[in-house]
Amino acid sequence: MEEKRKQLLKEIGRFLIIGGLATLVDYIIFYLCTYLFFSGLEIELNKILSTFFGFVAGLIINWIFSASFVYRYEKKTTKKQLLIYIALCVFGLLLTELGIYLAMPLYDKLYITIIVTFDFWQLFFKCLMTLIVLVLNYLGRKYLIFNK
Repeated sequence: MEEKRKQLLKEIGRFLIIGGLATLVDYIIFYLCTYLFFSGLEIELNKILSTFFGFVAGLIINWIFSASFVYRYEKKTTKKQLLIYIALCVFGLLLTELGIYLAMPLYDKLYITIIVTFDFWQLFFKCLMTLIVLVLNYLGRKYLIFNK
């Protein structure tokens, strides 16, 4: 029993490492899209597109490393597993987009100045949605995709 617990903790640790890398990519792409590529668009469209492109970039990183590094899945992945992964991703993306969209009225409420001015609520809700989707992704991948 103790060995299974250690293996689970190691797996969660690997998931968090890859999740952290994917989240970093997500946030970088989100930031670049928000303030560089889509800065001329209306705020709602800017946030939705920026969230989409960041999220997709992070998911690509996650898929590349999930099977071999996180779950130590030694079999070849199937089309069915890929379709389940895509379905989980779409669900997570829709949940993230919904959270970001519903939080938009709060964006103008609080600004913090540290070297540069940024919108605290935008970052807060992006992080909150990331945490929610992180848990759902781990459970979904572990039990629906890479279940040994």
